[in-house]
Amino acid sequence: MKTLKTTIHTTMQSMVMAVVLLLLLGLSVPASAQSDTLTPALANELIEAYDLLEADQFAEALAALNRIVERRDGRMSPFERASVLQVRGSAHVGLDDFPAALRDFERAIAQEALPEPQQRRLQFNVAQLYFVTENYAKALELFMEWIVDEENPGPQTWFMISGAHYQLEQYEESLEAISTAIPLLAEPERRYYDLKNALLSELQRSGPRIDLLKEMVVIWPETLAYWRQLSGLFMDADNLQGAFSALESAYLADLLEEERDFIALAQFYSAFNNPMRGAEMLEAKMASEHVEESVENLQLLSQLWSQAREHRKAIPVLRRAAQDADTGVLSYRLGQALLADEQNEAAEAAFVDAIDKGELDDNMLAQAWILLGNARFNQAGPGDRTRRMQADEAFAQAERFSETRSQARDWRGYINAINQTERRQAQLEQEQAERLDEAARERAISACRAQQLAGSVLSAECRALLGLDEEGQPVNNNND
Repeated sequence: MKTLKTTIHTTMQSMVMAVVLLLLLGLSVPASAQSDTLTPALANELIEAYDLLEADQFAEALAALNRIVERRDGRMSPFERASVLQVRGSAHVGLDDFPAALRDFERAIAQEALPEPQQRRLQFNVAQLYFVTENYAKALELFMEWIVDEENPGPQTWFMISGAHYQLEQYEESLEAISTAIPLLAEPERRYYDLKNALLSELQRSGPRIDLLKEMVVIWPETLAYWRQLSGLFMDADNLQGAFSALESAYLADLLEEERDFIALAQFYSAFNNPMRGAEMLEAKMASEHVEESVENLQLLSQLWSQAREHRKAIPVLRRAAQDADTGVLSYRLGQALLADEQNEAAEAAFVDAIDKGELDDNMLAQAWILLGNARFNQAGPGDRTRRMQADEAFAQAERFSETRSQARDWRGYINAINQTERRQAQLEQEQAERLDEAARERAISACRAQQLAGSVLSAECRALLGLDEEGQPVNNNND
């Protein structure tokens, strides 16, 4: 609140100083030039002082006016004294000596000798100077006295009244005054709207503030702060669509520059089912160095690519992020993306890294073991029992967790069934091979015996099958 108060005070102080100088200098000459009221000599001296003021030679003007007072103080009429004090007060304003200016202006008013319009304008200037000197209660008192007889107070008057109430933390009264001022403006002025925006914030009136900011972003669409505030208010009201629209409007107008805005917008794109646009935007901002390639930001980018089903684009992003991560979470995400892209060997390495790095919650750890088993199983070809047993080891670890126990048991049962089937198949194949070998042997023996009976010369193979030596004699008595 102190920052807001300082901003409001500084804005109004600059405005008041400019207005006071303009009005005071503008009023001095007509009064001083009235020869029927001022002596010619005094009129000339005041005009010379005025010329110095117009040339911004405030110190010289003040010195000249002080000399007038010293020489003529006891010999001036009330009107003459009021005129000199008014011009000298403006010199003090030019030198930023506001207390001295107030003393001269109030003494000039006390003469009750100036024309009524000039007297009233000087009273208004005094109220303004009390504001500049941070005497807000006195300023407000004088403004309210002045406004009683004013037929059509302008927007500036109501702005000053609102500002005084604001500095006194009288927010309701301040809001009423600024709400009166704004419709009186010929053209929208930013400081009026800023003050009303600040007041609605102080009073926590989100609905009217949203309406005001909607108007402000139309009038000043190039002001990022207004879009941000509007987006934030929509967020506070759980109007995510409104928050998203406000921030995206600023982005489309090329107003966003800070990382926090791009990250928030990317998250909105994800929430509103446009992850592709979010990923493309975030990737571009990383390339232009508007967004840091931190672990968290890379993780968000990978999630957007994955949400857009662009797993191959998510993989290199996740790999970069996982390398720098202290925990296994990103390696787990990388393993998921690799597995979805059927890169089973790389997925296996990622899940092992995730488990080794640790700091996974129980659910993620259980899933990591299941997915590791899947990656290993997918690499096992027919008869690759070693790979399947490695997969079984991972599923055995997953069986320790209640959320994956049933799934892990199913996988282990499936692997066991495959192994049993392969063992039975191997045994059947071996028995069949043995039978075929025996049948072939029997056929060969029969052929050789036919050659023997025909008196043919037997080959070495036949002699071996029939148990004969080179002479054709039995080697033993066990011939078949």
